[in-house]
Amino acid sequence: MPVTRLRVAVDGRDWVSFAACAGYVVLAFLYLGVLLLTGSGGRYLGFRSDPKAFIWCFGWWPHAILSGQNPFVSHALWAPSGVNLLWTASIPGLALLFAPLTLLVGPVASYNIASVLLPAVAAWTAFLLCRHLTRATWPSLVGGYLFGFSSYVLAQEGHPNISAVFLVPLLALVLLRFVEHELGDRGLMLRLGPLLGLEFLISTEITFTFALGTLAMVALGVALVPNRRRRLVQLFRPLLGAALLAALLTAPFVYYAISGLQSAPFHDQNNYVTDLLNFVVPTKVALSSSGWATSISRRFPGNYSEQDGFLGPPALLIVALYAARAVRRPSGRLLLAALGLALVCCLGARLTIDGHRSISLPWALVGSWPLFDNVLPARLAMYVCLLSAVIVSLWIAARPSGLLRWFLPALAALVLVPNLNSGLWDARYTIPPFFTDSAYRSCLRRNENILPLPPSAQGESMLWQALSDFRFRMAAGNIAPHPPALFLAPYWVELVAEGYPVPASQTGELAFYIRAKQVTSVVVDAREASRWDGALNRIATPHRLGGVILYHISDGSPSCAGS
Repeated sequence: MPVTRLRVAVDGRDWVSFAACAGYVVLAFLYLGVLLLTGSGGRYLGFRSDPKAFIWCFGWWPHAILSGQNPFVSHALWAPSGVNLLWTASIPGLALLFAPLTLLVGPVASYNIASVLLPAVAAWTAFLLCRHLTRATWPSLVGGYLFGFSSYVLAQEGHPNISAVFLVPLLALVLLRFVEHELGDRGLMLRLGPLLGLEFLISTEITFTFALGTLAMVALGVALVPNRRRRLVQLFRPLLGAALLAALLTAPFVYYAISGLQSAPFHDQNNYVTDLLNFVVPTKVALSSSGWATSISRRFPGNYSEQDGFLGPPALLIVALYAARAVRRPSGRLLLAALGLALVCCLGARLTIDGHRSISLPWALVGSWPLFDNVLPARLAMYVCLLSAVIVSLWIAARPSGLLRWFLPALAALVLVPNLNSGLWDARYTIPPFFTDSAYRSCLRRNENILPLPPSAQGESMLWQALSDFRFRMAAGNIAPHPPALFLAPYWVELVAEGYPVPASQTGELAFYIRAKQVTSVVVDAREASRWDGALNRIATPHRLGGVILYHISDGSPSCAGS
């Protein structure tokens, strides 16, 4: 079978790989970066409020380390008790990787640059995996694109803990090289350990699901690939060594993760499963959905960022064509079995078709187990995207030259082109001058504990703090789906913490919150003042300045010029 094989190395440097990475970066900029350059005002990539928490994290980790604070338990949020960040999506791995950039240009710009680069880097690492398997460049370029710019990655933009999947192909590549005898025990441990450690610092969820996927692949390989059975069994000892090395390299993080262990699930899994039709029908994430798919996709479970299963008819047809021939080979059977397993798992506990749930599925057996209960099945579509991208690249590489060889892959890539007019990635924010103009700095003492209103995902207080270089603490925050336990009782404390407006009739409840959480000043976004001023005006005197309304609660609070 004629296969184009091109692998160029000059002076030890792989220029083809470099060109592939550069091409993916240019494409990511055209898809996402251009959005940041159009229009006016502050912008960040992502949908609704979640990106604000990640921008905060980009600022927090370098700030805490350089200022000598404990970065693992932050008292900047949910003061005075604070919060263990290792049981939130605090992305220390990404925040530390981009710390030099954050210190140079600030957390918003650093987050935006990272968000543009993540799909490109994921595409590049998938390209490396595909090229190792195919030994061919052009098929691997297609495979890299199908993964890095998949519906999964693009839909999860704004959730870098979930969209930063560039390590997964590298982890798979290292394991594959061991099975193929290119690496020994030590080589595997020294490569896999640091990669696992970094993945743990980016996403504990993906670290856990990758570990599960590795065990599943080994089991499937032992059953389906007899000539690799012995080598697969030999994998367990260096795997354990790599896990121990990863734990050693991230020991402080592991300690705080264990000490802050939360047994209760963060989300209801049943709301975040993949509808079977989603593999064929795109959501508004893809341009190919325009004019026909919205009426169907609106019935899918979850929200747009968790509807990640779309592969498209062309890719599915290629998988079917690959299966027709490869099912006779052990390696082909392994890939197809792994794809089938990932597909079934991302469907969740019950089969959902067009929004209607029916029969029970295997995930129902394990979904309620500890750790498993914090895995959202819809996010397992990432493995479906990666395996299908590998299969497409293998099919292209093995097929004789002809129109079909490139027509189907071109269509598979075309249907994934993002819908830039969907509004899913172009969010705007406004920071009141109170937090950016040095004239107002004297209004709050350094490390003063304020109650920002709105206090939760409804407002921009996470950006207020991050862009003020963490000059003050907040008796609120938006770093996890729900406030910490100490802010969930009594009931009226929970209401304030969750961001419900407090009318004048509940002045006592608001005053209780202020006393219990040692709040010395309340800062209200002037655009939202009517929701709280009825109660607040009975507690303290309002001062309107710099786009906010400031209420000094403590007698020792500084006065503000011009208030």
